[in-house]
Amino acid sequence: MKRLIIDCHTHFSTFDHEGQTFEQIRNSLLLSMQKLDIDYAFVYPDSEPSTVVTDLDTTRELVKGFPQLLMLGTACFPMTDKSINDKLDTLALSGDIIGIKLYPGFEEFYPSDGCCHSIYEICIKHNIPVVFHSGETMNEPWRESFNHPSEITNVARHFPSLKIVVAHFSQPHLTACQNLILNYPNVYADISGLVHMDVVKSCGQEVIYRCLSDVATVQPDKLLFGTDWPICDVAEHLGLVESLPVSEATKVLILSGNAQRVFTLEL
Repeated sequence: MKRLIIDCHTHFSTFDHEGQTFEQIRNSLLLSMQKLDIDYAFVYPDSEPSTVVTDLDTTRELVKGFPQLLMLGTACFPMTDKSINDKLDTLALSGDIIGIKLYPGFEEFYPSDGCCHSIYEICIKHNIPVVFHSGETMNEPWRESFNHPSEITNVARHFPSLKIVVAHFSQPHLTACQNLILNYPNVYADISGLVHMDVVKSCGQEVIYRCLSDVATVQPDKLLFGTDWPICDVAEHLGLVESLPVSEATKVLILSGNAQRVFTLEL
């Protein structure tokens, strides 16, 4: 029987697609999904306009008519206002977004800052997760203090009903992320970016493999398949899941089951 596969972390980005329109980049993602039997992909907009990644409104236009592409909302911090909150609330109510992605580190705020609380309340209200960028940020290690797992722990503790997804398994802070997701029932992590050559070089392939294997063995409901396409290779991420020393049932959870539950999807 064919597995259902959900890529929980992609972008419409000109990275490695210089000179192409965002429509062409979207079509490249769709083609890649078709070739690799990826059934659904979550598309993350950038929190700021006019970057190499599509913003919220552009992403929303690009996914229209493509039910296999599901998008998340976002907001720019620490600059936000009631109109942004109202917009995200409306998009969550209509089902146009299935979660909200925040970018601590890229932006200079901590997840525990009070300015974020209204976003968490929207997520709790609509039973959708918040996703945090965590770990390596623009090769500027000082920025990682904003998104370190210890900071996300503060949110998990104070908002126990908030579903939290830690993007990129917080690499290079793999052990800290492992401890976080194993100790807080409302926190999960995606594996996006963990096959990138720079990540493997900085973290060590054996360490990556051991952390994921340990989590998948002890709490198989904690890991979500994601790739960070187009920056990272989708097939290599699939290979990483296949290499884990766990049962077929656990691999099915990682590839789609956990995402369906955490994001409350009826597919």
